[in-house]
This record gives sequence, C-alpha cells and structure tokens, in this order.
Amino acid sequence: MGSGPRSILFPLCWLPKTTHFLLCGAFLALMKPFVWIAILLLIGIVTCGCTGLPPAVPTPENQTGIRATTATPGITTPPAGSPTSLLSDRQPGMTLSLDPGVIVVSFQAKGAQDMLISFGMMPPGGYEAANDFSTTGPYNGSVAFQVPKSGMYVLNISSTGSWTAEVSRLAVKNPLQVPVNLSGAGTVVTPVFYLERGQYLFERNETMFSSPLFFIQHVNGSPLMDPNNTYIQPGFSGISPEPFRFITIPESGYYFMCVLSGKSPDNWSASIIPVPAIPPPGPGPVIRHPAGYISR
Repeated sequence: MGSGPRSILFPLCWLPKTTHFLLCGAFLALMKPFVWIAILLLIGIVTCGCTGLPPAVPTPENQTGIRATTATPGITTPPAGSPTSLLSDRQPGMTLSLDPGVIVVSFQAKGAQDMLISFGMMPPGGYEAANDFSTTGPYNGSVAFQVPKSGMYVLNISSTGSWTAEVSRLAVKNPLQVPVNLSGAGTVVTPVFYLERGQYLFERNETMFSSPLFFIQHVNGSPLMDPNNTYIQPGFSGISPEPFRFITIPESGYYFMCVLSGKSPDNWSASIIPVPAIPPPGPGPVIRHPAGYISR
C-alpha cells in the first residue's frame, strides 16, 4: 500500500472487534480537549457576532420623504437620509421613491440656455409632467411637480447649457397671510400662503406677453380649478390684457403658486386680496302718502 491516511486506516479492518473498541476509545479520549475547544469557539463567534463582517445597518427613510433606490443605468439616486438630491448637466437624471405630495426642483442656470424638466412615474404608472423655459443669462429658479401616489419616479433635466439642481419636498411652514404679495424674476415656486374659503382678487402688474403664466395649486399638488373645472386659476392666457381676475377658493387651506416665464430673469409681481363684502340692500325709502290719498 502507498503512504498516507489510507495505508494507516485500512489494516484496522483486520483486527478483532474488542481491539476496535479500545482503539476508538483511545482516539476519542485524545481528541476530547480539541472538540470542546472547537465548540467554545463556535459559541463565542455566534454570541458576539465576530464574523469579520461589519454589522448590517437598516437604511432609514429621510424626513423629506425622498428615499434612495437602486438606480437604472445612467441615472443617479440620492443618498439615504439626505435633505436634498443633487443633479447637474453631467448627471441629469435620477430615480426616486416618493410618497404623495409635492417636490420642488431648484435649479441654477450658469448662463443663457433652453431647459426642459420632465417628471413621471415609472411604467406602468402613466403619470407624466414637464416644464420648458429659457434663461437669458445666469438665473436661479424652481419648478414644482405633484406626486399623485407612492411609487417609483424618474426626474430628468435636459438643457443647452451648464446647470445644477436640487430636489426637495415643498416646505409648508411660515405661510403668508392675506393680502398675499408675491414677486420674482422668472420661473419660480412661490412660498406657501393661507387662504380662507371665498372670493379673491388676483392682481398682476404685467400683462400679455410681458407677464409669466400663473398656476395656483393646493399643497398636495392638485391644481386650483375654477368653479366650472375648465382651467387652473387665475386663468390668464399668454395674450390676456386684463390686469386682474376674480378667483374662487372652495375650501380654506394652504396653497402655493407656480410661475412659468418664457424667459428668465424677467421681473413680475402679483397680489391676492379678498373681495370686499358687499352689504345687503336695505329696505329702501319709506313712501308716505298725504291724508286722503287714494291709489288708482
């Protein structure tokens, strides 16, 4: 037989059974200390978690409601727990896991350029929205998008110039009160304001092509429609000459306004004031007839 374990163990099969038991007992007696040492080491490893690997830490959802997700190729995602999510002309898109509400995309255009910001739910969600505008020079602005339901969304920005952008939740704190006076220099999301149920006068200082487009929305992202549900209030068109319009607030609550300008920077200002209450008509003058008067 050759050398090795086989040449030692194989001849034992020819020994008497009594000899087998004695040899096995001796072998176990010799191996007993090593067996106990191995068992103690195994218990220590399981108890203290000393496996040589770092402990797993669960990824918490951040306070903005924006959670990191696995990115699709070519699309970045924000780090877990970050208050904002960064984009740039070098990394123009990302996937986001979002809860219902409103996100604000704040951008910094480095110069004159055309920008298109698109946002939509990943298939089969079906929800899509986009804003396109131009800047005539360096400009810092913002746009807002409604998140209609929880799910995975894709945000993408295309532009002809250099830019950076951040994504965050709409801040609903320190709301403005009536009269609401707003102003800006182009495409921007206004601060949140509080309006009681009723009618208001929406005034603007620019008209027709000099005026941007105004869109009032609830803080949950749904648009403020007119009573006939035909347009988003205040409802100025691109060529409207009127300096003011009446708007109707169906329920008291918090609102904000998206301002979309064809070119930025471009100064604008607007105000929302309550319509003065008209007192009810009185009983009218009392008509007295002279004595003896007979009505015919």
